[in-house]
Amino acid sequence: MDYFLGYWFIRKAMWASESSIRENATSLKKFYTYLAEIGQVTADELAELREDIKTGLPEWIATVRRYDNPDVDAEDVWEW
Repeated sequence: MDYFLGYWFIRKAMWASESSIRENATSLKKFYTYLAEIGQVTADELAELREDIKTGLPEWIATVRRYDNPDVDAEDVWEW
Protein backbone atom coordinates (compact mmCIF):
# COMPACT_ATOMS: atom_id res chain seq x y z
CA MET A 1 0.00 0.00 0.00
CA ASP A 2 2.75 2.41 0.99
CA TYR A 3 4.69 1.80 -2.22
CA PHE A 4 1.61 2.16 -4.43
CA LEU A 5 -0.01 5.28 -2.95
CA GLY A 6 3.14 6.87 -1.54
CA TYR A 7 5.46 6.39 -4.49
CA TRP A 8 4.26 4.69 -7.67
CA PHE A 9 0.93 6.50 -7.99
CA ILE A 10 2.50 9.90 -7.34
CA ARG A 11 5.23 9.35 -9.94
CA LYS A 12 3.25 7.57 -12.64
CA ALA A 13 -0.25 9.04 -12.49
CA MET A 14 -0.16 12.52 -13.96
CA TRP A 15 -3.42 13.29 -12.15
CA ALA A 16 -2.03 12.37 -8.72
CA SER A 17 -3.17 14.90 -6.14
CA GLU A 18 -4.19 15.01 -2.50
CA SER A 19 -7.79 14.27 -3.44
CA SER A 20 -6.94 11.42 -5.82
CA ILE A 21 -4.80 9.76 -3.15
CA ARG A 22 -7.67 10.05 -0.67
CA GLU A 23 -10.11 8.70 -3.28
CA ASN A 24 -7.87 5.73 -4.03
CA ALA A 25 -7.48 4.99 -0.33
CA THR A 26 -11.25 5.11 0.14
CA SER A 27 -11.84 2.89 -2.88
CA LEU A 28 -9.35 0.33 -1.64
CA LYS A 29 -10.99 0.26 1.80
CA LYS A 30 -14.40 -0.27 0.19
CA PHE A 31 -13.05 -2.98 -2.07
CA TYR A 32 -11.37 -4.82 0.81
CA THR A 33 -14.55 -4.48 2.86
CA TYR A 34 -16.43 -6.18 0.03
CA LEU A 35 -13.77 -8.89 -0.22
CA ALA A 36 -14.08 -9.48 3.52
CA GLU A 37 -17.87 -9.75 3.21
CA ILE A 38 -17.56 -12.48 0.58
CA GLY A 39 -14.79 -14.28 2.45
CA GLN A 40 -11.89 -13.52 0.13
CA VAL A 41 -9.86 -11.71 2.80
CA THR A 42 -9.93 -12.14 6.54
CA ALA A 43 -11.10 -9.57 9.05
CA ASP A 44 -7.46 -9.27 10.17
CA GLU A 45 -6.33 -8.47 6.61
CA LEU A 46 -9.04 -5.82 6.33
CA ALA A 47 -8.02 -4.32 9.67
CA GLU A 48 -4.38 -4.31 8.58
CA LEU A 49 -5.24 -2.50 5.34
CA ARG A 50 -7.29 0.09 7.21
CA GLU A 51 -4.45 0.64 9.68
CA ASP A 52 -1.89 0.94 6.85
CA ILE A 53 -4.03 3.59 5.19
CA LYS A 54 -4.69 5.41 8.45
CA THR A 55 -1.01 5.63 9.32
CA GLY A 56 0.28 6.17 5.77
CA LEU A 57 -2.17 8.75 4.46
CA PRO A 58 -0.62 11.82 6.15
CA GLU A 59 2.80 10.99 4.69
CA TRP A 60 1.37 10.23 1.22
CA ILE A 61 -0.36 13.61 1.23
CA ALA A 62 2.84 15.33 2.36
CA THR A 63 4.78 13.52 -0.37
CA VAL A 64 2.44 14.59 -3.16
CA ARG A 65 2.64 18.17 -1.85
CA ARG A 66 6.44 18.02 -2.02
CA TYR A 67 6.31 16.40 -5.46
CA ASP A 68 4.05 19.16 -6.80
CA ASN A 69 6.08 21.95 -5.21
CA PRO A 70 8.52 23.41 -7.75
CA ASP A 71 10.68 24.75 -4.90
CA VAL A 72 11.45 21.23 -3.62
CA ASP A 73 14.36 19.38 -5.23
CA ALA A 74 13.46 15.99 -6.73
CA GLU A 75 15.80 14.13 -4.38
CA ASP A 76 14.01 15.68 -1.38
CA VAL A 77 10.51 14.49 -2.33
CA TRP A 78 10.76 11.03 -0.79
CA GLU A 79 12.04 10.77 2.74
CA TRP A 80 13.59 7.31 2.61
